Amino acid sequence: MSEVDLIGQVVVSDGLARVRTNGKVQEYQVKELPESFIRWQLDYKERVYDAIEHDRYVAFNAGHLPVVGTWDIESAFPNLANKGVGFTPKDEFIEHYLKLVEGAVAEIEQLPPHAVDDTRRLRIATARAFYSHPEHIDWRRLGLLEIFEGSTYRNLSRNPMAAVLWTGDSPIFVSFQVNCVVEVITPEHPRYRFSWAMRRLFEYEPFHVVQTMFPYSYTFWVYDWKEKTPKRRYK
Repeated sequence: MSEVDLIGQVVVSDGLARVRTNGKVQEYQVKELPESFIRWQLDYKERVYDAIEHDRYVAFNAGHLPVVGTWDIESAFPNLANKGVGFTPKDEFIEHYLKLVEGAVAEIEQLPPHAVDDTRRLRIATARAFYSHPEHIDWRRLGLLEIFEGSTYRNLSRNPMAAVLWTGDSPIFVSFQVNCVVEVITPEHPRYRFSWAMRRLFEYEPFHVVQTMFPYSYTFWVYDWKEKTPKRRYK
């Protein structure tokens, strides 16, 4: 598939994601994530930011690294992979937050390597400035960066649908599955730039694979979701 075809296979407008495959167009109604999921995400991010702020080791960021399932249309089995998933501002706020986050990345790049405390304070303050305003976030979509152009990329090139599964920490094990229609975007797109800059804030944290080249970004538009948090059963 050419890049033009890849970028144009999903178009979203007026709350509808229109998917063009094999000459046919299908429409999917986009919906917002539930309040319970949003609250869990915000609380989890705050705990991770607290840990980084106090230089505590973050072994695995479950709120950021769910399992993503994609399918080749000719395969009986899905491809599963942990992917870094974040969120992006609503369109009317994205220029404001781009200026904030890209400005922080540019400032960090000018600081000397030994200025760890200075960069940590700036990185945490910048991330919190975004997530402290959940009303500015578009909770109908997820933001991901493509790194390796492997199985996930190949599957989405032919079948732009994905399922995302989060499982939180004990003892509650908060769990959500979110089914999405996937739009591919290129580096000049504001949502790509935002996702890339947010990743740069935490590039060298232990829950990330260090990587600075991303050919594409994805917008996962939410079509459906299911809460899968386990419930206790009684006799």
